[in-house]
Amino acid sequence: MREQLQALSKETLVYGASTVIGRFLNFLLVPFYVNVLHSSAEYGISTSLYTYISFFNIIYTLGLEAAYFRYAAKGEQEYRSIEDERKLFSGPFLLILGIGLTISTIVIFGASALVWPTFFDPKHNITPLVPMLTTILRVGALIVLFDSLAVLPFAVLRLQHRAKKFATLKLLNIVVTLVLNFVFILGFRWGVRGIFIANLAASVLVFLLLIPTIRERFEWKYSKAEMKLLLPFGLTNVPAYLAAMMVQVIDRPIVQSILGLGVLGVYQANYRMGFTMMVFVSLFEYAWRPFFLKEARTDDTRARQLFARVFTYFMLIALIGFLVLSIALPYIVSTPIFGRRLLKPEYLTGLDIIPVVLLAYVFQGMYTNFIAGIYIKNRNRVLPWITGLGAGVNIVANLLLIPVLGIMGAALATLFAYMAMAVAIYVQAQKAYPIPYDWSRVGSIAAIALGLFGVERLVTLGGLISGVLPLALFRAGILVTAFVLLPVTGVLRKSERDFAMSTVRKFTGRAPTASKPEPVDQAARNVR
Repeated sequence: MREQLQALSKETLVYGASTVIGRFLNFLLVPFYVNVLHSSAEYGISTSLYTYISFFNIIYTLGLEAAYFRYAAKGEQEYRSIEDERKLFSGPFLLILGIGLTISTIVIFGASALVWPTFFDPKHNITPLVPMLTTILRVGALIVLFDSLAVLPFAVLRLQHRAKKFATLKLLNIVVTLVLNFVFILGFRWGVRGIFIANLAASVLVFLLLIPTIRERFEWKYSKAEMKLLLPFGLTNVPAYLAAMMVQVIDRPIVQSILGLGVLGVYQANYRMGFTMMVFVSLFEYAWRPFFLKEARTDDTRARQLFARVFTYFMLIALIGFLVLSIALPYIVSTPIFGRRLLKPEYLTGLDIIPVVLLAYVFQGMYTNFIAGIYIKNRNRVLPWITGLGAGVNIVANLLLIPVLGIMGAALATLFAYMAMAVAIYVQAQKAYPIPYDWSRVGSIAAIALGLFGVERLVTLGGLISGVLPLALFRAGILVTAFVLLPVTGVLRKSERDFAMSTVRKFTGRAPTASKPEPVDQAARNVR
């Protein structure tokens, strides 16, 4: 048992580290794009096409990755012949290849007509850009094709527990994309075209490196028996995947259709500033899922208490992080460093959405916490309905709020979608697996963080304090107040403060205190 858990922990670390590094490298492209592309409209073009690519990635693969995992996985003592392995792989791979070639061919030959609905801009005439837009649309169709063909080979690597190769190829894709962006945009002056050509080159390279994995499992045979198992299972996941994607990115095409490509570029650049909170939630999710499944099987009574404490700690970090980032990020991205800002002046009109985006990620983290009960009791059937609810709320709120509030309406729509999902999954999870969450402490943390943020907004927007230095001191005072209020109000208990201080002493080389943690605190260290 210990060996299996150690292997799981090691793979989780590899996958998690590669994901964080990859997202950080992708994030580096944001300030690069906003500073080297000619206008926010060009960045809006990139945002628009990548939104459609994210949806077509789901359509091309038809949920067959999940189906392949379901039927290709096997136990330690289970035997499957190489012929059966090939049947399981070849059928879905051929189907993805057929669908991909068909749709990509249609897009490539019909690109000149598809440009208009894809890049519709109510504020500007895109006619002069049609040749360039046609090119990137065709390139985008090829990107989806090669990325889709890589899905099953990557699944094979995961089933074979080849986490290092998986992570290496994923990071290689991002690094090559990053480097070629610099070459094509700065060196060749290809503008937004360079973004997609760089991506295509990286996708082709990774696919070529996956060919040995494909050759191990592939044969030019289509087994109807296997596909009768795989295809229905895969198709049942597609609506949930599409709904989840809508929650994440449906605001982009709606912003584009109402406000135009230029405003979409501004929205996307500021939205991506929530990167830090997104990474925190993602890291927590990687550690959380194996942790709660293990603890629930070990000691159910203790597990419920432990999960409640984990949620409190998560909300403490997330809400204080929200306060710090909401105050600091707008200042950081707008302050010139060596004559350059992270965001050019034309993008600074969207700074107000950053706190809303950060708060949306906090609710996404709450959703991630609450999902434990659903998985422990195997109530997964409610998840498509919950993601569908989030998608519905997001679409309706976007359509209602964007015409009135602009991009702030789009950010609020995303926040409301994650709030609705968090509430819905909490209700369902508590029915299946009640957990005694400490809502009084969580409420106190929220009151401190949101209350101090409200004070900062009232003072700053009301012009009660002016000047760079006085504002900086005031904001620093807000943050200090938050950290003072946590122990003063009793939100952070003495045993928890002692544990935090002992951890600091450990990393600074000083001997830790000998205070004995509570039993639940001891178990909670596995999460930290």
